[in-house]
Amino acid sequence: MNLILKYIKRKVLLYWIIRVFVLSIFLVIGIVAYFILFPSIIYINSVDIPKFLVKTSAGEYELLNKSTCPIVEINEETSLINVQKTVSSKQLDFIKQFVSSGGEWMPKHCIPQHHTAIIVCYRNRTEQLQTFLYHMHSFLQKQNIHYQIFVIEQTFDAEFNRGKLFNVGYREVTMRSLAGCFIFHDVDLMPENINNIYGCTDCPRHMSTSINVFNYKLPYYNIFGGAIAMTRRQFHDINGFSNIFYGWGGEDDDLFNRVYHRGYRVCRYQSFISRYTMLTHEKEIPNENRMQYLRNGPKRFYTDGVDSVTYNLIKYEQLPLYTRILVKI
Repeated sequence: MNLILKYIKRKVLLYWIIRVFVLSIFLVIGIVAYFILFPSIIYINSVDIPKFLVKTSAGEYELLNKSTCPIVEINEETSLINVQKTVSSKQLDFIKQFVSSGGEWMPKHCIPQHHTAIIVCYRNRTEQLQTFLYHMHSFLQKQNIHYQIFVIEQTFDAEFNRGKLFNVGYREVTMRSLAGCFIFHDVDLMPENINNIYGCTDCPRHMSTSINVFNYKLPYYNIFGGAIAMTRRQFHDINGFSNIFYGWGGEDDDLFNRVYHRGYRVCRYQSFISRYTMLTHEKEIPNENRMQYLRNGPKRFYTDGVDSVTYNLIKYEQLPLYTRILVKI
């Protein structure tokens, strides 16, 4: 009888050991799958924004005998900026007097902590570009940063390629500018909150997390499109955007994967700071191969990106409100 009881106890013990072991395996698989599908994102509270911002002026103002510019005081009660969706030529002419040729501006009475290049991909949206320029120049001059707007315009020889245009913009700007912060920006997005500092943080930042057409909520957890801020080092480390996403969709999700592949974490400001108004426009034709490209993305991270981008520069001109870079890709 004792032998039978011992045998039963061993069988029960073995059963529970196997069960716990199997459950542990499933738990580990679940945790790994969770972090693959939902990588951790840093959410920066408004009071911590100054701690995360990194100086990107590269010492270019050392000979100026001026004090350092303070950043805009972060205030949760700051009133939102009303986005004017149509702009007159008279309004554009008015702001030209405050902006240097090529769309550049910096404060006169202090040394800015941030030198930012705003890179905008563009084709055939004249009214939206005018609205963008009017809104952004008015907005950015309140932030005490040194900035310049670069519009990368694609010819009509091929389908629109947002990621490749951003890579072109980065290459062209770094050859001519000392900017240390790069903001990759859609032409149809207008920031609403002055606390949304157009400088870079020590983590690649998704700036446009709360957009009016999505009821100021994220469409999905790892979205990384609209407006993105990265330092030179960050963008170089991840090899920029993929060059193969012609048509709509995929390049921003691929960029998110590149960020985590290189050991960075995406960060975001709180939603009330990251508010944007999106101007209405016709939907682009989706890239039917985008999901396949995303699945195969890790195989190309080191060979397909800003280091390998090819293009023909058609025109580089400094206009009153922006620098126009026309390219064939």
